[in-house]
Amino acid sequence: MLTVVEITSLQAKKSAYYTWDKTAERGKGRLGVKVTPKGTKTFTFRYFKNSNPSFIRIGTFPQISLAKARKVAESYSNLLDSGTDPIEYLEQKEVEQKLLERQLAQSGSLEQLIEAYTKDKKDRGKRNYKEDKRKIERYIYPYIDPTRKAKDFEATDFLEALAIPIREGHGPKSNKLRSFLHAAFEFGLKNDNNPAFTNTEVKFGIKYNPIASIPKQTHAEKTGERFLSLEELIKLLHDMDHRYDDLNLAAATRRFIKFCFYAGGQRPYELANTLWRDVNFTERTLTIRPEVFKTGRAHDVPLTDTALNILAECHKDNTFNSPYVFHKRTAPNEPMPTNTLAQALLSYKKVTDIENFIGRDFRRTFKTLGGLFKISKEIRDRIQGHAISDVSGRHYDRYQYLDEKREGLEVWEKALNQELDKFQND
Repeated sequence: MLTVVEITSLQAKKSAYYTWDKTAERGKGRLGVKVTPKGTKTFTFRYFKNSNPSFIRIGTFPQISLAKARKVAESYSNLLDSGTDPIEYLEQKEVEQKLLERQLAQSGSLEQLIEAYTKDKKDRGKRNYKEDKRKIERYIYPYIDPTRKAKDFEATDFLEALAIPIREGHGPKSNKLRSFLHAAFEFGLKNDNNPAFTNTEVKFGIKYNPIASIPKQTHAEKTGERFLSLEELIKLLHDMDHRYDDLNLAAATRRFIKFCFYAGGQRPYELANTLWRDVNFTERTLTIRPEVFKTGRAHDVPLTDTALNILAECHKDNTFNSPYVFHKRTAPNEPMPTNTLAQALLSYKKVTDIENFIGRDFRRTFKTLGGLFKISKEIRDRIQGHAISDVSGRHYDRYQYLDEKREGLEVWEKALNQELDKFQND
């Protein structure tokens, strides 16, 4: 029988050689030590199959002790005793282990799926990724277990969470939640087989999109038609400067509402995300960054005197040194939430007899009243950065139309201010 002393004394030779346990048992294999020309000693198990030797490497001495090597060799002998080929057994175990590792890797939770998809949106320069994630956390997570494997979810798991907004009369909210979830599961479906994500630790193993069978509430998505009449707009602008007795709005919110209109009805979300570095006081322009603007391109907005005065007031009151022109009151390093505008408009509606309107209607108001003030449709479209559908406009025309947009906004500013003067003098 091999001993530790014997193995230690084995010397290297020009060629590798084996030293075997001396045992009289046949058909059970044998433990041995292979000695290489460099002196490395490796425990090896040898057995015969159809008169041909088969070898299984156990480990290197002394990293693996003789006692442990004997125990491993004994397990292989027991397999032979039961009629099982040790090498085939090890190969099967390796296949099973890889399958187990794959199954464990495909255990990404819904929460991890939402995180991964949110990061993907951010990396692709999509806006609203933070807000969308917060909505899922607020309106979906309370009704499900977000730590559950994403691949185990069924459509029925999401029905209650998506039904609540509908019952409350907020069908569009339900549609937005559904849309984000649908896109997240589509991302998960493709994520595991995407070459760009081969090094991703988390896999999802999703076989189908459970949201696909949940119908969109198409009746809730009505094209907006509301715009403020000239009289309503002038009164709103006047009230932002003078109505304090029954309208409790922060100065920053009042300025933001005015700025939305004097900037030509840009989307409130885009203006709320304006950084001070986006404003060029010398050139009298504001640049809406590509990651903020809906089309994914930078959009330059000329600034009129009134718009610049509003920005100057914001800059004077920026005691927190916020990087944002319009920042969140409780977190100066974050942009003003669009919900702040929504709440302000609800407050305004409560103290006036104005018909209901929302921030999205600002854009339509400029587009409609701008026509009343003889600003051409092309320039109104350019001011608001509408995507140009013709081939020339999409691919070749890189002219910014800054002078034309400035001229249009100055016509707009002059008309508004003249109407405001009339209103205040009546």
